[in-house]
Amino acid sequence: MSKKFKIAGLGEILWDVYGEQKYLGGAPANFAAHVNQAGHHGIILSRVGDDLLGNELLVQLQSDGMDISGIQKDTDKPTGTVRVSLNDEGVPSFECSRDVAFDSLEFDSTWQKLAGQIDAVLFGTLAQRQQTSRKAIQAFLRAAPQAIKVFDINLRGWNDDVAMTVETSLQVCDVIKLNEEELHQLKRHNSATGDDVIFLRSLLSKYRLQLAAVTLGARGCYLVTDSEYVQHLGFEAKVVDTTGSGDAFAAGLVVKLLEKAPLSEIAGFGNRLGAFVATQKGAVPKWTMESICGLISNAAA
Repeated sequence: MSKKFKIAGLGEILWDVYGEQKYLGGAPANFAAHVNQAGHHGIILSRVGDDLLGNELLVQLQSDGMDISGIQKDTDKPTGTVRVSLNDEGVPSFECSRDVAFDSLEFDSTWQKLAGQIDAVLFGTLAQRQQTSRKAIQAFLRAAPQAIKVFDINLRGWNDDVAMTVETSLQVCDVIKLNEEELHQLKRHNSATGDDVIFLRSLLSKYRLQLAAVTLGARGCYLVTDSEYVQHLGFEAKVVDTTGSGDAFAAGLVVKLLEKAPLSEIAGFGNRLGAFVATQKGAVPKWTMESICGLISNAAA
């Protein structure tokens, strides 16, 4: 690895709670943790409560070698949690707590300094559900003009507020990452019909985006630019829990994008990471390049 990139996950951090067990959660936090495991400098920009759950998160992150300098503490609001339920196929449903610490993000002096140092940042919609955090996230993005900005749409429902957040986020990002259901929601919102790739290219043109990445679950993914289209058919994996697979995919995507890899390599690496995570419990299982390269290709293209 010729250069170690500094890559931020901006937004929610929380505990994913499975009955009596809990795991690191929150898409931006999961993303940054996978970036770290890939050998780059992953940093989480979020907020926890000044409580037991928040302190436990910080201790775990430090023991995993994560940079926690961008995690704020809130003396009034608790650390976020999500109750996770898995169906027979390992697909999760979520019940997220509200009015928690990550709803009160602040664009403070630490964040301002970090904004000028990062090479890429991923953000989504959940942590923008309250105006306070939305303003902080948008302020950080404006303060980082040199960074590749990746909007992981990560929808949890759709209403006028979400539509506004999506529109605002599209205006400031460089890359959009979404799944099939989210793509079709965007098409409905834009009263668009017809070919998905044509629609995505219209978004690329309208918002001056570099890349759109669409995840297809077990069927892999495809990547679209204004001149290229690459599909990867995924990898064989014995699914245990798909929580965090998309976040791992995003980490692989961003790392390879910064390394200026071809689209086919970007898609393959993202799929490898996502498939491996689906074979484990929790969103951020430990992995090495050797462990993920042990996956047998299903039909890589």
